[in-house]
Amino acid sequence: MENLIYKNTLGRKVTTLQVSRLGKAAIIGLFIGLLLTGSALAQGQPMTVVFSTNEDYDISMYGTDQGLEEVKRDFELVKELGLSYLRVSFSWSNYEIARGEFANLEWLHDFVDLADEYDITLMPYLCYAPMWAARHGLWSDPPEDYQDWYDYVHRMVSEFKDQIHYWEIWNEEDLDMWFAGTVDEYVKLLEVGARAVRDANPEATVIMGGLTWPNDAWVEEVLDQLGPDAFDILPIHSYAESWSASSVESYLKPWGSDFDLIASILDEKGKGQPIWLNEIGYPTIGDKTELDQARFIRRAVATLMASKQISLISWYEIKDLRQDTHLGVIGDNNNYHLGITYPDRTKKIGFYTLQDLVRELNDTPLTYIDTGLKFTELRPGDMEPIIYLHGFRREEDGKLFLFAWLYGPYDEVDVNLELPWDIKEAVEHELDGTLEPVETLQGKEIQAVKLVRDDARLFEITLAD
Repeated sequence: MENLIYKNTLGRKVTTLQVSRLGKAAIIGLFIGLLLTGSALAQGQPMTVVFSTNEDYDISMYGTDQGLEEVKRDFELVKELGLSYLRVSFSWSNYEIARGEFANLEWLHDFVDLADEYDITLMPYLCYAPMWAARHGLWSDPPEDYQDWYDYVHRMVSEFKDQIHYWEIWNEEDLDMWFAGTVDEYVKLLEVGARAVRDANPEATVIMGGLTWPNDAWVEEVLDQLGPDAFDILPIHSYAESWSASSVESYLKPWGSDFDLIASILDEKGKGQPIWLNEIGYPTIGDKTELDQARFIRRAVATLMASKQISLISWYEIKDLRQDTHLGVIGDNNNYHLGITYPDRTKKIGFYTLQDLVRELNDTPLTYIDTGLKFTELRPGDMEPIIYLHGFRREEDGKLFLFAWLYGPYDEVDVNLELPWDIKEAVEHELDGTLEPVETLQGKEIQAVKLVRDDARLFEITLAD
């Protein structure tokens, strides 16, 4: 038996997800110590998750009219995905080439204006240090003089005060590769940067730099030193099953989700700030295929939403990076292959998988179904299968979206899936976004469902009156 305990963002009730076989059935999402009253549909408070994506535009590659045409093609993909938010970098070294000497701002204004034309909300992260400002001449260094950092941040926020309202202070500062300073030096960087943002635009939102994992020690240290108003949003990054060997399902643990501890710190020492997952990716390289990436996207979204702590999920990135340019990448070759399109913007399967999830679940109230989802094995084996079932009811129309997949130890199993309510009709969403009617309905059950390891199936269910 595997118990995965996590909390609800609103009210944060402790619940549990159990994976076991009780006779021939497994009950998913039992409440601990909570008596159900009234209708079985009376679950927790609705939550809303916004989807986003990432792309970076270095001035040396995009800083021309032709470069803006390339940006426009990316923005068209963002809108085709159904998204309205885009995380980008505003590189200090691109825009302040010497102390007080700004460059390329005309191009940057054209870039921001283009985003406005496409109704895309930009969420820039501000980094890295130009050689003239870096403590040891390295881009990952803290600044030698924090006044220089204040001046850069203040200028950028002032420049775009009427157009950009989200500002992130650095990126992955808890990893030496991206920030060569200490946690205390990042605290200083954040304090000065946040002050510059708020001085330039008191209405702006300050986002702490995205952490490479749910790094509770960093969050606690920042809040201990700066107090509850240190930042407005806490972002975290995830590269499970790529650089990290951990599965994305590992975020849900016997004692709770990794995000619960972060949320408790934010409640105790902060202001209960929202938690974003503003970078998550999976490279199509080596034995990792387009199909694997698409399956990962679906499993990751279901898992993160089931934590009930994440209010934004942002895929990294729109397109694979070209390997024939002067820029290269920081790190290994995985970085070239994280896109949901290829460098020429040919779409991978994952593009359609994400597009489908955005169409159905983006920025709309959803209620997580904590209780009463079951499976029954049709041909039980010697070992108990570990199966994940996550249900989300869309409040606007009552549709239930059921994610179901096999984690192991088998490669595949045949099961019946059971809901607490009678099913009127159902369709299955294929990974490419096409819909197939489900014919094997019987009362509360979807019968004869084949689950394949790591391949999340998604059913859109209309419940009987």
